[in-house]
Amino acid sequence: MLWLATCVKLVCEVALMAMLGRFVLGLMVGPARELNPFHRLLGWVVLPVERRAGRWTAPLLMALWLAATAAKLRLCLELGLQACR
Repeated sequence: MLWLATCVKLVCEVALMAMLGRFVLGLMVGPARELNPFHRLLGWVVLPVERRAGRWTAPLLMALWLAATAAKLRLCLELGLQACR
């Protein structure tokens, strides 16, 4: 169960960081963002999540990340710190 909480947390972190990076890069590049290869790469990473969640992608990912973090903390406290290293 600890493995599942850690994996969900990691996937959410990657998707959230890719969304943030794509947003910041889009602001820096401007209208030519679709031609930028890094913007397209970050879009490729986030696209599966955005297709399923639509405009609720960021709040959904944040809620899922918080739930996975809470589950991991609860499991670490129950199992002891040795299990979480």
